[in-house]
Amino acid sequence: MRTRTTQLVGRIGALAVLSAVVAGCAEGQAAEPRPTVSAPPPVADVPVRLDVGSLVLPIEPYLFTDRQVARLFRARAVLTASCMERFGLHWPAPTEPAADTGTLNPANTAHRYGITDARLAARHGYHAAPGTVPSRTEGKSKGPNPGPEEMLVLTGQHEDGTRASKDERGRPVPVDGCQGEATKALSGDPRKIGNRELVGAINIGSYRDSQQDPRVIRVFRAWSQCMRQYGYTYADPTRAPGKAAEFTGPKATEAEIAVARRDVECKRRTNVVGVWSSVDAAYQRRAMEEKVRELAAVRRDIRTQVTNADRVLGT
Repeated sequence: MRTRTTQLVGRIGALAVLSAVVAGCAEGQAAEPRPTVSAPPPVADVPVRLDVGSLVLPIEPYLFTDRQVARLFRARAVLTASCMERFGLHWPAPTEPAADTGTLNPANTAHRYGITDARLAARHGYHAAPGTVPSRTEGKSKGPNPGPEEMLVLTGQHEDGTRASKDERGRPVPVDGCQGEATKALSGDPRKIGNRELVGAINIGSYRDSQQDPRVIRVFRAWSQCMRQYGYTYADPTRAPGKAAEFTGPKATEAEIAVARRDVECKRRTNVVGVWSSVDAAYQRRAMEEKVRELAAVRRDIRTQVTNADRVLGT
């Protein structure tokens, strides 16, 4: 029983992925093979591109930003604390500002195609430059240590995972507990908050499918040949050593910086980012054309959740 409680405690206050944003889209992460069931989508024009600062992918208007996600979960924490107080249980609401780097767009284009900034590569290698990704500890504080009564009211479940309709004093408990009540107040559903599965699937799906596309495979091959000219052997940019064990220390080594500089240089010479982002966007557009009605509902859902969070937080 205690194991169940420990697992639930570990989930308290955990942020949803931005996505999803970003799983499968981080630099240095190899793509998982995924067969393409239809012909590759057409791409009209391929720009020459290295800088991703102005790049906006088609799915982005249907994804929450990092700031919006942080505010959603802060609002949920405030509502959860208010609900717990109704049951006479102290549950501290967050007092620190919501973490906001202000730099990650919804589709994580800053890191989606690996490193692309020659200046940052020369200074930081594959390490993130300060302020470009949230710190592992940013916005985190030591959470409460609830007992069985608090956990029952918080989650709406007994320790064995069964539904708890009443607390120990016989008072009705909301579906999925106070956390479910708070989530429903923001999104209309006690179990859903933030990005919907559809947009995450399109975002991640296009990233994976694009890497199996013949046009991207060709430009990856050109990049790989360019890297070999400098003495480095990598099959494609997703396998560049951003996550290699020797490059995960506190600071970038000279060897790491050397590889990173050549990585960016070869991306520039072969137009990897121009080709890859164009094909990536084409797969997104094709998937979105099949889900017009559903995506319209997603836009309304984003407005609803953001409006509700702003109302809770008073801004």
